Amino acid sequence: MTITIDLLRHGDVAGGTKLLGHSDEPLSELGWQQLRSVVDGITPPWTKIISSPLQRCHAFAEELSDRFDLPLTVDQHFREISFGKWDGLSFAELYESPDADRLLRFWQNPSENPAPGGEAYDEFEQRVFSAWQPLLENVDDDQHYLLVAHGGVIRTILRYVLAFPTEHFFRLDVPYACLTRIRAETPDYPRLLFLGGNLGG
Repeated sequence: MTITIDLLRHGDVAGGTKLLGHSDEPLSELGWQQLRSVVDGITPPWTKIISSPLQRCHAFAEELSDRFDLPLTVDQHFREISFGKWDGLSFAELYESPDADRLLRFWQNPSENPAPGGEAYDEFEQRVFSAWQPLLENVDDDQHYLLVAHGGVIRTILRYVLAFPTEHFFRLDVPYACLTRIRAETPDYPRLLFLGGNLGG
């Protein structure tokens, strides 16, 4: 019995370069192109799609579900972390604000430097894990899932798989439409197969 889970980050968003957590902005035209290029010319291997409810993830997941007749589950646990009062602000605004130093400390260690009014990293991590772990455990036969989610969610899953400290959280680059593959033969030992790969390669 093996489970394979592909993690796909959403594409570029219409509102420009911002710190987006729970802020619900749609994909840009470029974002749609980035995501559609992942499945161009191939038959996807997935048996099920799981998505964050935020539209920058859910809209493409729904399109894939309809196009390939795949079941889709929307799971609130896979929302991005809330950045509190920073949520939805442009990076230019943030770096010019009185919170600029605090933001830098957040990048260095989100666990010890939460966003003002935002979600504590440890609570965010537990939220993600509470949905991630059952995916590894509740499999009757070989399955291949696609999880369409956010940079923070994907980093958190990879932090669990690779066991690196939270101080290194933002050293891991997860660009738009990045596809990462995890495979597990037992729930306790998932392995990273590739980061930033593609289905046609």
